Amino acid sequence: MAAVLAVLPVTASADCGIEDAGEVNILTNFFDVLELLANEMKECESDALTVDVKLTTTHKEERERAFEASSSPYDGSAVANSSITALQAKGQLMRLNDLVDKYRDEYQIEDQMLIRFGDDVSAIAFMANAQHFFYRTDLFEKHGLAVPQTYGELLAAAEVLKSEESISYPFGAAFGGSGGWEVANEFVNLLLANGGQLFDPATSEPAFDSQAGVEALETMGKLSEYMSPNALALDFLDVKRQLQQGEVAMAILWGNEANGMDNASESVVVDKVAFAPAPAMVDGGPPATTFWWDGYVIPRNLDGDPDLTFRLIMHATRPEVVAKNNDAALWIRSNYVPTKYAAAVAASVEANAPPYPMNPQAEIAHGALGNNISDFLAGKESAAQSLMDAAADYRSAAEDAGLL
Repeated sequence: MAAVLAVLPVTASADCGIEDAGEVNILTNFFDVLELLANEMKECESDALTVDVKLTTTHKEERERAFEASSSPYDGSAVANSSITALQAKGQLMRLNDLVDKYRDEYQIEDQMLIRFGDDVSAIAFMANAQHFFYRTDLFEKHGLAVPQTYGELLAAAEVLKSEESISYPFGAAFGGSGGWEVANEFVNLLLANGGQLFDPATSEPAFDSQAGVEALETMGKLSEYMSPNALALDFLDVKRQLQQGEVAMAILWGNEANGMDNASESVVVDKVAFAPAPAMVDGGPPATTFWWDGYVIPRNLDGDPDLTFRLIMHATRPEVVAKNNDAALWIRSNYVPTKYAAAVAASVEANAPPYPMNPQAEIAHGALGNNISDFLAGKESAAQSLMDAAADYRSAAEDAGLL
């Protein structure tokens, strides 16, 4: 097959500049920016080159299986702060230093794009992100509401908006989704903003089953009273659609979803949604959110060509893509021009929102929380019991990983 492909005529896109023969398979999460980058990669397809990008909300589970196999069916994958740590700790990521040096000038690779563990470049980051507060300006003006600075004020605003007949529910947040990741993420936001931590850095023992953790989870329970009855089944895209279709008045969503509020082809609330940092858990505290990056990695066990895979990644994240899609994300390139859609993300960082912890313990804690805290939100047990169950799961997984 390789011999046949080698003699086929090359008809790669003139815009792409990649004329190699072969096949590249990329695995990613599913959201708008990753779909945009997938399309950029696909434009390099030709009679000789096949490019397949799988966008799926089950990417984490598929990546774990693929990167642990003797040979990965995926040549690259999109990752973020939390998901890269276990891959790196297991030695599953290819060192990208030589490829960065080789193609730095051609693709204008900038230092802020390089995610390093020690001296090793392990990922190419393309965007920064954080969750923040989305709200309907028209309804806030109608009811005389100020932008909530704390979750206590958010709950008070939700109580007022409960009587608003034009909406179905006052508030929306992602308490559902695949594998409990999103509901755990909401908990982590509130826990860290409440002065808690996921684990003891000295011992790696779980620390989220604390009073700060109980308060964070009980706050989520209070919020659920103002949300859709099937909130435990709704992911970020569902909540985005709720706000776009005028079903809710307030939501906590990712910054990269902000420009979608003004997309007239899918939103009925164009020019009616504004953005602010997430409320704090305590007066004067940091916003209840964490700062993230998204990027691409290449596994050590890929069965394809790492050079070709790297060039496809860099083609998709080149400066021209940022310029064409400036409003789509807070891009990690120097030619990005900040817009109103990124202002709340920047304001969150300036207000001391922490980065999401980049260590294996945090990922294990996140998974254990996702498997357990919905029991409290569904009314099956107390907040303290759900967190005790999560702590037990964490200990078991951390022991298996050699961290305890």
